[in-house]
Amino acid sequence: MEESLILVSGYGAPGEEDIALYHIEAAGGVRMLYGMRHGGSPSFCCKGAGGRIYAASERPDGADITVYELQKEALKQVGRLIVPGRGLCHLYACGEVLFGSCYESGDYFAVDAELTKILWTFSRTGAHAHWAYTAGASLYLADLGNDCLYRFRLSGGLPTGEPEILCQPHGSGPRQILMLRDGDLACVNELDGMLRVMDMEGKSRAEEPASGVADKQNWPGGACLDGEGTLYVCNRGPNTLAAWRWEGGGLSRRQEWLTGDWPRHIAALSGTGFVAAACMRSHEVIGYDCHPDIPVEVFRFPLAGASCVLELEMRGFV
Repeated sequence: MEESLILVSGYGAPGEEDIALYHIEAAGGVRMLYGMRHGGSPSFCCKGAGGRIYAASERPDGADITVYELQKEALKQVGRLIVPGRGLCHLYACGEVLFGSCYESGDYFAVDAELTKILWTFSRTGAHAHWAYTAGASLYLADLGNDCLYRFRLSGGLPTGEPEILCQPHGSGPRQILMLRDGDLACVNELDGMLRVMDMEGKSRAEEPASGVADKQNWPGGACLDGEGTLYVCNRGPNTLAAWRWEGGGLSRRQEWLTGDWPRHIAALSGTGFVAAACMRSHEVIGYDCHPDIPVEVFRFPLAGASCVLELEMRGFV
């Protein structure tokens, strides 16, 4: 089994560190390398070309992105850009373009990787912009407020023309999209608690409740895939993590187990069999070894308002 390097971020608490870097040992031991105060509620971070790390500030009064370089002693800020909208909750890097989604204002946008200019904007009345994701030659946007996905064709890395609207069930609240190994798309739906699979044209192939806990309302948070094609979903309300397989045109739940309070984001750590969940209301990040039939907790550490886990390249760092 391999070791991992993860960056974690959260909504934070006054005066406390809200971004930290951890070394995860092969046996599950953790070592904090350093922490820092970003401010402005860095609820989501993503990595881009050249080892850049982008942090979103999910502010109620605006939105900004900060880009950092990963160094052994600290994160070095190398750029910052004010972007359109309010409540910036998601970033997605694709080549030299960075896409963003602002939940409060419903704005989607694209900026250059150096954070020097706005390249593209899109908004819709009633939108709760939550996710941007590229698959094939298309950009998919999840609109949690209007119960739809938007699909744009990409040209030169940027969306072109008007979007195709892929309508989802009324009240579903699509939150996140990701591609499965066979090219189908999984969509996590926050408002009706469903996990749906569709083809790239938006045609439904299967759907199941994201959690099997029947007596708890579920607002699913994030999802991720591991190297073996297992899909993990974190369920807010039941406060569980669920492992799914997509095989033969059907979804099957393999495991579901309790985790911390309000798991908002989840990441599978490459080559380890570990899955880490950022649990916002219990202010912690918890890691599990998912090889056993019943996943086993292998690490846990505190972070105020934990909301994001980002695996980084460890070569040459630790």
